[in-house]
Amino acid sequence: MADLRTQIDALDAEIFARFAERMRYIHRAAELKRGAGIPANVPERVDEVVGNAEAQAAAHGLDPALYGAFWRRLVDAAIAEEERLGV
Repeated sequence: MADLRTQIDALDAEIFARFAERMRYIHRAAELKRGAGIPANVPERVDEVVGNAEAQAAAHGLDPALYGAFWRRLVDAAIAEEERLGV
């Protein structure tokens, strides 16, 4: 069990590193949106991103509703960050 827990912890660390990488892209998107006059919240894009997450979840045998809801929270946080950055 200890080895399994170590592997899970290592995977969690990788996931958080990817979330940090994703946030760097969000910061870049905020710069581009600000320059182009695009709002932080583009509902059609939000729906697309959440739909993509649900499809990815389903393709991996995971619960699309669970991961869709999780991704919606993630996107909401990204929008809030973009707004904080002046978009």
